[in-house]
Amino acid sequence: MRLSECLTHADISVLQKVADYYQLSCIRHSKLSLLQEILITLRNPDLTVSQVNKWSVLRRQAMMRLSFDSRGIFSTEELEAMFQSQGDSMALSELTRQGWLYPTTRFNGRLQYCLPEELQKSLATSLTSEMLTHLRLRREEPLICRDEGYALVRDFEVLLEYAKRHRVQLTVEGSLYKRNLEQLLQLLEVAEFPPESGWRFGYGRRFHDYPDRLALMYDFAYQQQLLVENEESILAVTDEIPRWQQLAEIVKLKRLFNFYVSLYRRAIFRLPLILRLLMQLPKDHWVNSLDLLSILGDLVQPYYYDARDNVWENRILKMLVHLGVLRTGIDEDRQTWFQITQVGQQLLSGDTLPQDIEVTTTERRVLMVQPNFEIVATADHTAILTELALLCDLKEGGTLRIYRMSEASARHGLASGKTADEWIDFLSRYSQTPVPGNVERTLREWERLYRVQEKADSESLSG
Repeated sequence: MRLSECLTHADISVLQKVADYYQLSCIRHSKLSLLQEILITLRNPDLTVSQVNKWSVLRRQAMMRLSFDSRGIFSTEELEAMFQSQGDSMALSELTRQGWLYPTTRFNGRLQYCLPEELQKSLATSLTSEMLTHLRLRREEPLICRDEGYALVRDFEVLLEYAKRHRVQLTVEGSLYKRNLEQLLQLLEVAEFPPESGWRFGYGRRFHDYPDRLALMYDFAYQQQLLVENEESILAVTDEIPRWQQLAEIVKLKRLFNFYVSLYRRAIFRLPLILRLLMQLPKDHWVNSLDLLSILGDLVQPYYYDARDNVWENRILKMLVHLGVLRTGIDEDRQTWFQITQVGQQLLSGDTLPQDIEVTTTERRVLMVQPNFEIVATADHTAILTELALLCDLKEGGTLRIYRMSEASARHGLASGKTADEWIDFLSRYSQTPVPGNVERTLREWERLYRVQEKADSESLSG
């Protein structure tokens, strides 16, 4: 909604508070007089700059999220949760009094708040300008540069061709045997090495089994049904391959990029907003990596075993280089710099990026499924945990409840009436992270054994 519409539909008491805040010399009981004076005042670009300078760093970060969200309409619960998480409990009332947000019930009957289009654009411009003053920029290339371009698309074709030309036997857990994995990695244009043992979860179905870049390609191929793990434990290509091969390179890369955003945003919830902010950076300059990380503040957060620096460097910067969005460089002091590529400008522009939408109460992802069959409940959601208890045994109580899935507990879950696929859907719906591939595969195997036993018991009784 435009500012004039927000003012027209706003209650006069709201307009009076705005007029009082700015000490406007207009007739307080005349809505037309209030509307005209407020319209002139809030459209002054100098006002935005002065307000932004008065806000705390945390409020700036919160308003930056709103200014880059094209919805323009936000629920009361969403805003309250956002500001309270920043320790800014008075923000909503203060921003309403300052004329940034306008309460309305005209869309769905529930109280929502509108951020007018003109103010949203003005905020985005001012906040971006303020952000750039804290960044070190350089025009010349750093000493060592890295630009992968379309290498991910080419290596993705290698993955498909490898599965097509070889009989790739999978392990009991559904992953490539070490010999096949090492052979495949040697064929790829961008070098990677098998992951070391340790905690690896949160960034994909096969992230536990494969290095970061290959895991992304493999999970995308599986999700697009270009590759299947069949019942004979063979990795096979499908009839979807010809349609994929007809696509242009930029279309293929865009689909891989969109998959990356949808997959990684579970662990990096503000990833869409971070990508939008990257698009505001100067295209002809190199940007200092640590400077931008400092400015992003709590938009980049640690994720369990992943420290904040690691999330930024390996889950965001490195993956964006793999996707051709960024090129990076190391200077003489071993500091990292990056620059958006021309391909990256295409991928980050327009409606490519999903909205940075808050998770509602009914859609909350409160589970975290790990490759070792442990499931961590990060919040006390009675309905979800009651259902989870049918499939798993409670291993450890407390603030974070830890459940353990075993063949015996899975049999109990299957006996409740849900199939393995239905339980996988349940876990996917409420999990912060993708359900690991070995968990999916083992659950389906347990179901097969359960059905065999069920059939044998039935035949025994009937005999």
